[in-house]
Amino acid sequence: MAAVSQASPLGPARRRAQELVGAGDLAGARAVLEKAVELGKVNLAEDDPDVLLTAYELGTILQLADDPMAARRVLEETYASGLWRLGDSDPLMLRISHDIGVVAEELGNRHEARKAFTRVAELGPGVLGEGHPAVARARGYLGPEQPQAGMARPEEPRAEAARREGPAAVVVPVVEEPTTALPVVEQSPMVQPPSPGNQRTWVAEEQARIPQQRWSQVEEPTIAQPVVAPGPGPTAAYPPAQVFGGGVPQQPVMEGPPYPQGGASPAYGKKGLGIFAAIAAVLAAVIAVAALVFVLANRTGEPARDPDVPTLGGAAPGDVRLKDGGSAITVTWADPSEGSVSFMVTMGRPGQELKPVSTLGPGQTSFEMSGLNGELNYCFAVVAVYRNNQFATSPQACTSRATATPR
Repeated sequence: MAAVSQASPLGPARRRAQELVGAGDLAGARAVLEKAVELGKVNLAEDDPDVLLTAYELGTILQLADDPMAARRVLEETYASGLWRLGDSDPLMLRISHDIGVVAEELGNRHEARKAFTRVAELGPGVLGEGHPAVARARGYLGPEQPQAGMARPEEPRAEAARREGPAAVVVPVVEEPTTALPVVEQSPMVQPPSPGNQRTWVAEEQARIPQQRWSQVEEPTIAQPVVAPGPGPTAAYPPAQVFGGGVPQQPVMEGPPYPQGGASPAYGKKGLGIFAAIAAVLAAVIAVAALVFVLANRTGEPARDPDVPTLGGAAPGDVRLKDGGSAITVTWADPSEGSVSFMVTMGRPGQELKPVSTLGPGQTSFEMSGLNGELNYCFAVVAVYRNNQFATSPQACTSRATATPR
């Protein structure tokens, strides 16, 4: 993009639109400005002050044409484009914020209207003046709760009441949290404490009535041992259940191997061997793939460079200096290649990402950026383009304006 200090190329389009508005041709004026904004974004930049002013006038004509939805879209896009370059405290940006508030109020969007009018009420008096119509409209909408310029916004009444009343204003809910103390439960008259009269003792006669059990090789299935059908041989007898100290019969411990001596392994063993073989095959395949990746990685001593990926190369421009002229800043630098490389100038606000604003041919060592906000700080860096994919960037150089505002 070339420097924007030349005469406005969009001025004739704006004057033609005003003539059409005076003649009552709002549709013709809208078409002229829409075409001018489109061309301005292509040939200048979407955040160029001339393009922003033309888009603002387009939003004004859309309001006159009773199309608030289209006006809101154009104004919000214009505000977003100019915020990075001009900030909220720029006179044009405050006029855009005022119109956004007017359209939002018409559409019933109170939240957006309050946000836009708040910006005008806070910054408008110092930029546009106390008696400016936009400031008066913003203050009239906000009413007594409007913020004062340079002062903190008042706190919400609820927060103020909570701080003034303190903990006494906290209402304890009816449902209380459970505590560790156990509740007191009255005993039912039907429940009696244990005594010899209501307790039964396990006696030997009742133990004798328990039928004796005989155990075979069929066992309950467990995780470690499958169900095995009994063999054709005679069933082995096991001693009856034994009673130990607590009077509870215990099952006897079965001795001997779970499978018949000299017999073949059960079907479960064959199935288990098959599962184990499948798992081993999967593990072997995973190890083989990992080994292949490792071998291929070792064969390449250095990663292949993509010719389309930008890399650092060559010396960076030096001695970058700024000449601050308020709304225009001139950037100068030293050419490290003696006139053999092109340059790209990048700009941004402090702490934000720098964006390209101009590309210059070999041998050029200065650039002027105009249309800036005189109350904001800006940072610049110059990039030397050695090839299509090799660059060298200079350190940033930033303005130091004492009256700079954070917006």
